[in-house]
Amino acid sequence: MTTFSARRRVGSMLTAIVLLTPISPVIADRDHERDVVVKFTKWVTSVVPAVPTMAMPPRLLMVGVVGGHIGSGAFRGEVVDRKVSSGHTAPIVSLHAIYEVQAGAFSFTALIQGGSGTEGIGLLDGVILNGWRAGSRVHVEFKTLAGCPENTGAFPNCFRGTIRVSRDSD
Repeated sequence: MTTFSARRRVGSMLTAIVLLTPISPVIADRDHERDVVVKFTKWVTSVVPAVPTMAMPPRLLMVGVVGGHIGSGAFRGEVVDRKVSSGHTAPIVSLHAIYEVQAGAFSFTALIQGGSGTEGIGLLDGVILNGWRAGSRVHVEFKTLAGCPENTGAFPNCFRGTIRVSRDSD
């Protein structure tokens, strides 16, 4: 009876350890055969140069936070080219950007392009050029919000969305 009781206590203790130990994103990423979703909230911090010219068009610098499958971290980004269409019923904004996710072993930099419409929904596609899963495709979706608690800067809008990192192709 004492052997059964001791085994039961050891079994209960092992179950508790397994249930209370958080699963590390690193362990979860051993399987490169699944897509990974990174959630983000970002906002514009500045326009560089402050007075754009034809020779030096404006670049938008952004910061924010990330979460999702990779755990929490920071977002940095730069819109390197932004053009608004003209002559259409509803204008479309063409975007070419660099997104940098800083999340420990899951940090990466992606080059993306796409656009947004009058509804404030953005869709962009690109590839990770540096860091975790370099060479993988990314798909970005975001919604423009009229502010968020994280943004205390001069530019009122926030952008909340996801970066879907495709599974490894090899």
